[in-house]
Amino acid sequence: MKRYQHVLTIASILLASAVSSAGYDEFDCVTNESLSLSGLQCVSCGISKYYADKGEDVTPSHRWLAVLATKVRELNLDSNSKGPVTSSEAQRNLQIQVIKKIQAYGFCAQYVGKNTGGRSKNMHDMSASDWKVFFEFINRDNVPGKDGYEKLAKSLGFKSSLFGNSARQNMEYLFEGFYDNLSLDDKRALFKERIKQGLGSEYDVAGERQTKSVDFIASGDKDQGLRDCLADIKHRFLDQPMSDKETYKMCEVVANACDLDRTPMSNNDFCVHKGMALRPASSVSPRPVGPPPPPPGKAGNRSGVK
Repeated sequence: MKRYQHVLTIASILLASAVSSAGYDEFDCVTNESLSLSGLQCVSCGISKYYADKGEDVTPSHRWLAVLATKVRELNLDSNSKGPVTSSEAQRNLQIQVIKKIQAYGFCAQYVGKNTGGRSKNMHDMSASDWKVFFEFINRDNVPGKDGYEKLAKSLGFKSSLFGNSARQNMEYLFEGFYDNLSLDDKRALFKERIKQGLGSEYDVAGERQTKSVDFIASGDKDQGLRDCLADIKHRFLDQPMSDKETYKMCEVVANACDLDRTPMSNNDFCVHKGMALRPASSVSPRPVGPPPPPPGKAGNRSGVK
């Protein structure tokens, strides 16, 4: 019995050490094995920790994180190719890019599709079958082709038209500027405009239409939760954007949760975005005190000769 208790004690110490090094407590956030295998567990738990430190209970949509990761997978994530994310370099870059996209686009709390079911208490807003589809895009050496991407986009709630845009094209429309070197404000403004278009026209007090409606989200109960997710993002992040300081702090907490190395406030700090107004406290130095002014009538005497 004593030996068994000793083993349990050692295991508890090792587990506590592992959790501590990760920068979050996995028992305090909603997670599952699929989220971990995709490399997104630390991102989700890091976001939860950032809000917990502020006294708020927040769990980001796992489905939305997977959507951002799917888009990020289109980038070159390691020195050889776009993946696989199973390489340490690619997974690190995947996490960095997803964190950066969260800074720009925010997240919704739930993105529940019409057919999302069979969820355990740890699956949050995705089922095992959902993760199986995303796993093909995020973790495989070669992501599915055009048909697979179209099927995924349709399952996410993007409209597919016989004589119009495909579901994938509509997904690209929502994320226009995703890969461009735009400022944080410009990315948010463009994304907000797309969301407003997708959710429908908005009117001013005089009844004049302010926003053109663009039909790229599936209608009715077939929108797979996309409409509700985008409305949540607009309310949560875009109507009143986080300050640069808050945006930077959230990135710091999530980066620490993922154990990602950074050089804070440098040109290589991925938490800093173009256009951010940030300055490290150490750069603020007291104004130098010069010599006292010369007595009246001797302002021009600089040689010291009387």
